[in-house]
Amino acid sequence: MKYAGVCLLVAGVLFAFATSWFDGDPESVEAAGTRYTVSVRPADPVEVRVTSGEADTVTVTAVMPGMGHALPPVGTVQADPGRFVAEEEMFAMDGVWELSIIVSGAQGQETISISTVVDR
Repeated sequence: MKYAGVCLLVAGVLFAFATSWFDGDPESVEAAGTRYTVSVRPADPVEVRVTSGEADTVTVTAVMPGMGHALPPVGTVQADPGRFVAEEEMFAMDGVWELSIIVSGAQGQETISISTVVDR
C-alpha cells in the first residue's frame, strides 16, 4: 500500500514535468544591467518583467543574426507594475534571436541585451 502512494507521487511529478515541457511555453531569460534587471519571456507577444529598478517604459528590438533579419523597435504596454507586454508580434521564425531591451525610468535609460532561442 505504501508503494501506491509513492507511485502516485512519481506519476504526478512526471505529469507536471511533461505538461510543462510540451505546452510550448518558453522559459524566461533573465539579464541584468547596471540600473535594471529584467526577465524576458521570448514568445509572441514578448513579455518583459522589470525585477529590479522602477521602469516607466520598455521597448524591444529583435535581430536574427543567422538569417540577417532585423526588426524595428516595438513598444510595450504596461500590463501591471513592472510587467510590460509587446504591442505586436516580433518573431518571424524559430531560431536564435538577439533582443535589446531598452528600459527607461527613474534610474535613467539602459539597454540590456539577451540571446535566446525561439521555438514556437
